[in-house]
Amino acid sequence: MKFRKFFCLFLAMILVLLTLIGCKKSDETVVIGYIGDLSGNDAYVGVPPQLFLQDYFAEINAKGGLLGKQVKLVAYDMQPDNAVDGSLACNRLINEDKAIAIIGPSSSSAAIPMAAICNKAKVPFIATSATNEKVTVAEDGTLNPYAFRVCFIDSYQGTAAANYAYSQGIRKVGMIETLGNPYSQNICDFFKTQFESLGGTIIDRIGIQNDDVEFRAQLTNFGNLGIDALFFPSGTYKTPSLVANQAADLNLKFKFIFTDGVYDDTLLDVAGTNIEGAIMTNYLYGDDPAYDEFKAGYNAKHKEYSANIFVYLAYDAVELLMHAINESKSLNPVDIQAALENAKDVPLFTDKHFTVDPATHNPLNKMVAIIGVENGKFTLIENYYPTE
Repeated sequence: MKFRKFFCLFLAMILVLLTLIGCKKSDETVVIGYIGDLSGNDAYVGVPPQLFLQDYFAEINAKGGLLGKQVKLVAYDMQPDNAVDGSLACNRLINEDKAIAIIGPSSSSAAIPMAAICNKAKVPFIATSATNEKVTVAEDGTLNPYAFRVCFIDSYQGTAAANYAYSQGIRKVGMIETLGNPYSQNICDFFKTQFESLGGTIIDRIGIQNDDVEFRAQLTNFGNLGIDALFFPSGTYKTPSLVANQAADLNLKFKFIFTDGVYDDTLLDVAGTNIEGAIMTNYLYGDDPAYDEFKAGYNAKHKEYSANIFVYLAYDAVELLMHAINESKSLNPVDIQAALENAKDVPLFTDKHFTVDPATHNPLNKMVAIIGVENGKFTLIENYYPTE
């Protein structure tokens, strides 16, 4: 009987000790979340940044951690439905994992509903390539205080692309919009407004579904209408490459104008000469020593996916987050939010003087690179600044 009591007391002490150890381990760890496309056809958008962030935090942990605590990266997939699955992932990171901040998502479809969740929980997130204005400023004009981004907004891209197209003598443009996609719709709207204000004409604007793969009938119609260029804002290179290849099959000669998500080396491989002469907007032009060094190091370590623009923007986002934590000297989400809002002249990978506009939480005067395809390679045409 005495032995049984002693044994039960011993077990109870062990359980208490294990609980204390677990609490101590939890206290010594801080969670940073990541939300991206980790499966499906768009995994190349979300997985490379995840791999980069794992490397980034492993290096921080090896050097003693973040303000004395080890960083745990918790990543969730936002497939198959960005809006629904992104919101589920956001809630899980906040309520279950107790994340102090979230990096991502890449799409506006996921980021817009996430803003309300993060505002309520007072946990900041930094969108990587979600360019719709409503991510940081709601439709009624109120600021989403816990939403930030490192990418430029849709009006930048639409305006820059329209200005350059018109300057090159393009006067008649056809447009392809992905239905139900805020990114595509918004950029089309801004391009149209600016292009028509300059004196250009939008000959036709058609809608496609995200999973469409056949475009010959629509392209034939554009050809018959005599357009000078086809404007197609897209978050990935995949559908634009199909469009370019099918246009070549039909011997159509109009120019292509794309947006930031299309800038990927794989585009050159899958579309080849059919993409020659195309132009697109982007955050940086890759012919830079710092870019080449980073890309070579990443690609040497990760064979399945090459470094791409989504990795570079994740780099921007995590560096901005580290700046806010170091400036606030705090791991409290509210303190981090305040430091993010006051970020000024922060050196990031794609912007050496990154400054947050406190009124909108968008980057101030972020550069748009106008990039062309010449002789099968990407070439910088000009750097566009919205206020210049």
